[in-house]
Amino acid sequence: MTLPIAFVDVETTHLSAEIGEAWEVAVILREDGDPSTDTEYLWQFSIDLETADPEALAVGRFEERRLLPVDTDQAAFTGSVPAVLMPRADAVAAIVSLLSGAVLVGSNPGFDERFLRKLVGPGNAQWHYRPYDIVQLAAAKIGAQQAGPLPWRTHVLSRAVGVEPPAEDVAHTALGDARWARDVHDAATRRQPYEVTVEGRAQHAMGLYVETAVELEDTRLALAAAAAAVERAEKLASQWAMLRAYDGAATELRKALGTPSRPVVTGNHHFGRSWTGHAIEDNCPCAKAPCGLVAQPSDECTEHRPTKSTRQSHPADACPGPAEIDA
Repeated sequence: MTLPIAFVDVETTHLSAEIGEAWEVAVILREDGDPSTDTEYLWQFSIDLETADPEALAVGRFEERRLLPVDTDQAAFTGSVPAVLMPRADAVAAIVSLLSGAVLVGSNPGFDERFLRKLVGPGNAQWHYRPYDIVQLAAAKIGAQQAGPLPWRTHVLSRAVGVEPPAEDVAHTALGDARWARDVHDAATRRQPYEVTVEGRAQHAMGLYVETAVELEDTRLALAAAAAAVERAEKLASQWAMLRAYDGAATELRKALGTPSRPVVTGNHHFGRSWTGHAIEDNCPCAKAPCGLVAQPSDECTEHRPTKSTRQSHPADACPGPAEIDA
């Protein structure tokens, strides 16, 4: 069975529980070891200023943050807005119920427990008898030798497990310190992918560097390939646009001329006819002159053979034009 964990912090009027008292109490309760169940509670109590140490009050900024008058039997649940006023006895009963059976975790929780015991009264401290200090949890995480000689410094070990201590405006507030205790506890008890030593951290950092460098190089190569693909696409698009423009221009030109692309000349002209005006078939041997004229009718053709009076000499390399033929 997993006991509930209560991350606690108490702001007091004195360093000694025999003289002073708690004026602010914060509890963050976690059920079944599940961080998603964390619930925050915060109370303030009216105090007796005659026994208060001004320095202790200044540390917790009592005059700045208090919501209740002094020297009354009053309390307030300040974990909500607005705060809920209640008799002191009701607030104490709520704290007793909340902490029943819980394991206390905090920064120097022995100090807080003494004031809690005084607050709830004899026989009402029903939480687990052994509180856990976050400085000990952090030292266990990094190793006692790495933690250095006693007494261990909480802020140093907090940073050693990767948790920054509370800022000045949050430190020495009950809820702010309870949240800090929770974060250090979680960092100290969380499984790490590396040994929490100087060498282990160095190896982990080097591994992260190499992994990041490889990812960066892969990204650069992918970017270069994408840029080349874009350039090829732009060239293809340009060539396609030119072809479409040429095709359109050719179509418009043919429409403007209104004539076939290969016109046929008739009459005595030499395109497709003999000098005598007879039509020459494509399979006729007389149509084999280089220019299409019948320079010298073939002996194989009898239909297109001209008379001796009309026969002319027509060398293949001296093709006459239509004007010469008509003349």
